[in-house]
Formats: sequence, structure tokens, C-alpha cells
Amino acid sequence: MAKFIMGIAIVAFASFCGYLLSKKFRRKKLFYMQFKEFNERFLNEISYYKRPLKAFLFEYPYREEFKILIENFISFRESSAIYELLQSQEFSFLNAEDKKITADYFSMLGKGDCSSQKNYFSSAKERLAKLYGDAESLCKKYGNLYVKIGFLCGLLILILII
Repeated sequence: MAKFIMGIAIVAFASFCGYLLSKKFRRKKLFYMQFKEFNERFLNEISYYKRPLKAFLFEYPYREEFKILIENFISFRESSAIYELLQSQEFSFLNAEDKKITADYFSMLGKGDCSSQKNYFSSAKERLAKLYGDAESLCKKYGNLYVKIGFLCGLLILILII
């Protein structure tokens, strides 16, 4: 009976470890999903409503890392501060190129006239859609894979113990 309970605990722990390892891919997918939606909302904002930037930023709720990014952007509004924030441990799921793209995007936010911002953020729309698509495919591919590998490793350990 003790081996049975210990075996279930080992399999559950190994599956949980696989789930934790796949968290990076889920975080990246959520970040780019919110980033893409933010860009679309901002394009609509500069085309139709034209409210102040702070009012727009507080209009929609954001979650996790993207919320941290927006809050720090409101506080600092400097590209160097955003780049330093992106170097922190919270954004470890982004690679160097992703961090540069994000920092460049936020350095242009709220700067320039309406037409130049429309042009820049319209071109960013395609790039963000591609990054979101890549993050989503990686999440589908590796997210479930890590959980399954964790489960199978747990079963292997259980077989070795028995």
C-alpha cells in the first residue's frame, strides 16, 4: 500500500515538474496575445478616439508580465528603463530579439504625430501576429510534450522502484 501511494506521488510530482517546465511557453503565448491585442487597440485609438495615452493604457485590464510592462511604461516612459525591465528575471521567457522588438515598440509609443504612429504600428501589427503565431505553435508543441515527458519519467521511476 505504501509503494502504491509513493508511486502515485512520484508520478504526480514528475508530471508537475513537466508542467512547470512548460510554463515558459504558456507565458510567452499569453504575453504576445496581449501584445497583439494592445497593438490593435492602439491603432483603433489613434485612428478614432485620440484620447491621451495614459487614459488609453488604463482602459483595458492586462495580466501578468504584460501588466508589469504597461505599469512600468506609465511610470518611466523611457526606452532605457523599459529595456532594463525586460532584462529582469520576470521576462526570462523572451529571447534577446524579442526584448529588443518590445523595447523598440514601447519607445515609439506616444511619440510623433498621428500618421507616423499609424504607419509604424501598422507595420508592427504583422510582426506581432507572426510572433504570436510562433509562440502559439511552440506552446502547442512543447507545452503538452513536457507534461507527457514528466508523466513518463514518473512512470519510469515507479517501474524502477518496483
